[in-house]
Amino acid sequence: MSLIQASRRASQLLWHLNRHMGSSSSAATSPPDDIQLNPVELLGPESQRRCMEKMRSLPAFPRPKSLTPSRREKQTSAVLIALCQDRGTKEISLLYTRRSRHLRSHSFQISFPGGRRDDQDTSFVDCALRETEEEIGLPRHRIQVWGEASQLNLPRTSSIVPVVGVVPDFSISELCLNTEEVEEAFSVPLQSLMVPKATRHTQFRSGYSGPVFVVDHHRIWGITGYLTHLFLHSLLPPRQLPNCLKTNIKFIRPFKLPPKPPHHREHHGTDPSMRT
Repeated sequence: MSLIQASRRASQLLWHLNRHMGSSSSAATSPPDDIQLNPVELLGPESQRRCMEKMRSLPAFPRPKSLTPSRREKQTSAVLIALCQDRGTKEISLLYTRRSRHLRSHSFQISFPGGRRDDQDTSFVDCALRETEEEIGLPRHRIQVWGEASQLNLPRTSSIVPVVGVVPDFSISELCLNTEEVEEAFSVPLQSLMVPKATRHTQFRSGYSGPVFVVDHHRIWGITGYLTHLFLHSLLPPRQLPNCLKTNIKFIRPFKLPPKPPHHREHHGTDPSMRT
């Protein structure tokens, strides 16, 4: 199978994923983009059940056969998707970090707290909580764990298991950053991720389109943008999913430039009419 065919399969899968998450393309039945969230309802047991049911049944990401396996794919990692309820406003936010400038790969990029699973980790939950405490100083007893999502196997990187949890009475000031791993930590209100001006996409050369969220000066893209997209579709009930999050993730055939014509001087040297 060619890369283009594999990419088309990925497009079809992601289209079915949006349907699986309860999205719809009907503008007549779509809710407005200025939905107000109820924190009590959002963090309630019914929301937890619905969210984790969807996060545990994510379809597999198709791998293009043209991509050779990488050693990184044998590794496993866990990340924490933390729903933080602000101490003062009670607003619900997602917690992100920006990777340190000292890291050899993906420095300054935005990610969820987490990292590679070690031998001493008893589970992916244990891994996500340990890495979170090491990176940003948020102790595990502050996190009310909802559970593990299904494992995501992505090309050219370690497999990832998202762990979902709630941090009540949260203040960003309580964090203590490990500057060797984390440049900054910040929270983004869910409401800010649900408006049209924040939802965008990135078109990669391979033909894949990936979801992007831009809030203030923060640009959340790549795997983190993809996970944010999946999580919002899992957390929000269909009636609260705004139109701007219902756009399908599409595949666009890569544009190929035509071959460059020979230089004029090359023609000049081979044109018989120019010979003396």
